[in-house]
Amino acid sequence: MHALVKITSYLARSNDELYKEALNFPWNELITSIDTISIRTRVRSRYFDNAQYASLKVKDAIVDCIRNKTGHRPDVDKLNPKYSLFLFIFEDQVSIYLNSSGASLSKRGYREKIHKASLNEALAAGIILLSGWKPEQPFYDPMCGSGTFPIEAAMIGKNIPSGYYRKRFAFQNWNDFDNRLWNKIVGDVKDNISHERLQIYGYDNIFANVDLSRQNARRILIHNNIHFKRNDLIDFNPKVPGMIIMNPPYGERIGESEELENLYGMIGDILKQKCGGSEAHILTANNNLAKCIGLKSENKIILKNGKIDCRLLHFPIRLGKYAD
Repeated sequence: MHALVKITSYLARSNDELYKEALNFPWNELITSIDTISIRTRVRSRYFDNAQYASLKVKDAIVDCIRNKTGHRPDVDKLNPKYSLFLFIFEDQVSIYLNSSGASLSKRGYREKIHKASLNEALAAGIILLSGWKPEQPFYDPMCGSGTFPIEAAMIGKNIPSGYYRKRFAFQNWNDFDNRLWNKIVGDVKDNISHERLQIYGYDNIFANVDLSRQNARRILIHNNIHFKRNDLIDFNPKVPGMIIMNPPYGERIGESEELENLYGMIGDILKQKCGGSEAHILTANNNLAKCIGLKSENKIILKNGKIDCRLLHFPIRLGKYAD
């Protein structure tokens, strides 16, 4: 996930046309001969069957343009370029973009160590927004792992933009970067951060996960708004109804089926017996396991967790409904 700035677009049906049209753009007005570049390419076209060669032709056009104007050519740096470009070709439609973000925007800046089942930060934030959670509500994650749901909820609740804690964006390296304007934008954002205390709770039955969650929250100084605690799922018992969001395991390894059926059954029992008045949202990629919850979802939203097809299931837990 990147923020892309469109630079140019044109029509091409051959590698020669691809090169010539790219050469006509005044790249020297954007990139100097001492800068570094890289190009990532995506192609879906009957006219171009080799994405790597198409990328090479556009790279040649860019460096040739700059060399023709300045007498020198920029170098390619695939790991840490000053200008990262994206080339998209769909049939004969060619578009070239600058990547203004650098690393993926899902990288918020608070995770150094990655839990083996960590959820993408952007997906976690999207799920919280889809749930309709309000900052005045208690928020619970009974299976928090490295704390992604609680931390993203805290950032949303305090009105902290997702990229606020990132150390750097690619556009800050560009030749036309306006540092004064950027500092004003950051200052305006800081003024709008809420100082209201939040009721956010993250639990996990593995202390190492709880410790990692606390480290992640401390890294961006929002740990005072999140209560992390080692707690077995069976002991989950929210004192005040609120929003419950969890991402239980999907069962991708052999031999997990019976164990996870019991886990999903326990989730359903806990929601029915201890969570009356709350709203629960469960992300799962396993429809058979979802049935073990024993509750009928009010809504299902199709999502992608990486390459995995998932469903976000919404269970409103009504008081007294399961008394029998």
